[in-house]
Amino acid sequence: MTTIDIPGRVHDRIQRRMKRLPTALCEHCQRVEQIARALADRHGEDADAIGLTALAHDATRHFSGVENLLRMEEYDLPPVTDFERRHPAILHGPVGAELLKREDGLNHPQLYNAIYWHTTGNPAGGDAIGHIVFLADKLDPIKRSRYPWQPELQELAEDDLPAAMVMFLTRNVTRMLEKGASVHPAAIESRNALLLEMASAGAV
Repeated sequence: MTTIDIPGRVHDRIQRRMKRLPTALCEHCQRVEQIARALADRHGEDADAIGLTALAHDATRHFSGVENLLRMEEYDLPPVTDFERRHPAILHGPVGAELLKREDGLNHPQLYNAIYWHTTGNPAGGDAIGHIVFLADKLDPIKRSRYPWQPELQELAEDDLPAAMVMFLTRNVTRMLEKGASVHPAAIESRNALLLEMASAGAV
C-alpha cells in the first residue's frame, strides 16, 4: 500500500470546512467517508487519505448553479459544455476539487481527480482511489430508492472495483435513458474506458 501524506493543516482545514456544511449534506459526507474507508481497507488502499477525500467530495454541493458556472470560469477550468450549462449542479465535482486545492491545499493529483470526477466517473478510466470515492458516494444508504441495486453493487465493489464501476454506470445510464433524461458524455466515456481496460486485462 502506498501511503499518501496529507499535511495536518490541510486535514484540519477540510474538517472545519465540512463541519460548516448544511446538516443533511454534512451527514451524507460523513457516511460516504465511512463507506470509503471500509472499501479502502478491503482493497489495501490508504484509508486515511481516501476517507478524507470522500468526506470532502461534496464540499461545494450546496453551491447554486450560477455560482458553479462562475467558479468554473474564475478557476479557468475546462469550458462548460451545453449539457453542464443546462445541469450546472453536476459541476460541483470539478468546482469542489479546485476549491479544495486552492483554499485548503488538497493538491495530490489522485485525490483531486477523485473529487473532480465523482459525479460522472473519469473519462480516462480512473484508478482505485477514484473508484472508491465514486462508489462510496453511490452506496450511501439514503440513495437506496434511487439505486435499488445497492446491495449487489456493494458486494461487487468489495471484490472488483472496475467491475462495480461498470455495473453502476451501465445501470444508471439505462435508468436515465428510460426516464427520457440526458446523460453526461463523461459517464459514457468512463464506462467505455473501463470496459477497454478490463478487456485488455482479459477480464471481459
